[in-house]
Amino acid sequence: MFKVFAFLKRNSELLSHDEYRAGHIGFHCCNSRRLTGIRGYIVNIWANEGLASKIGPDYKDIIINEPTGFNDLWDGFPQVYFDDAASWKKATIIEPTRATENGLSIDPDWTLSDSGFLFDPVDVSLKEFKSNHLKVDEEIIIPVNRPERKVTKIIQFFKKHDFMEKLDFQNIMLSSYAKKLSNMEGLRGLTLNFRDHDIDSAIKGFYPKTGWHFSKQGNYERSQFASLWDGAFEMYFDNIDAFKTGRMSSSLNETLTALDRKLFSSAWYVEVDENVIIMPNRDPAPDFYYR
Repeated sequence: MFKVFAFLKRNSELLSHDEYRAGHIGFHCCNSRRLTGIRGYIVNIWANEGLASKIGPDYKDIIINEPTGFNDLWDGFPQVYFDDAASWKKATIIEPTRATENGLSIDPDWTLSDSGFLFDPVDVSLKEFKSNHLKVDEEIIIPVNRPERKVTKIIQFFKKHDFMEKLDFQNIMLSSYAKKLSNMEGLRGLTLNFRDHDIDSAIKGFYPKTGWHFSKQGNYERSQFASLWDGAFEMYFDNIDAFKTGRMSSSLNETLTALDRKLFSSAWYVEVDENVIIMPNRDPAPDFYYR
């Protein structure tokens, strides 16, 4: 699968965080879910209350050098799934159709022109918005078991020590750290994502070369954001108490904390509200038309 995390900051001149949430999930996704060839679409919006306030003083014991103001850099991040890079690039081809009794018909309400109003615009023209689209390589440690109700999703961002080689680090993460993490009581799902080293791998051929993303300022801002983390775990629990029990009150806590110090120069957690727009389907694509 070709998987992309797209970190988006709201247009703060027009919207509060909650207004952005409503606009993105309530309207924007109704159109963007119809991108050509999309195989999965999840939108994560950071929860209004930080984990530090929910967990209490013990939160500081499970984090390392959390970047100041990290959540100020984004309000949500969609994660989209395509078969490959070519399919992802073709998603820019507009497909404004909907199913009707006469088959596929043009949908007069299909539009992505709301993007400049929803997301952080490059300038007052609102024709282009800033984003941090980053390709990630995923490893499914425990398939997600989502009940028919809201569960708690927590993202553990991490950055490796500079002295560690990339491949050595990833091997330890897969062979040791992820396996220990998967033993947490109450865990409903666990996915490990390694950020692609090339910060342009998700936007080559997707955004125009003349646009903000490839400008000097755009490249600088994107590089700064990407430099904060090397990967992220997606972990699912019934609630925050289950996370506290599974991690902080567990016999695994001491082992995981020691591994954190060994592996990470920084590691921290963000609770997000997950919105499943299209359930990810990693099976081979069918030979017939699908959406």
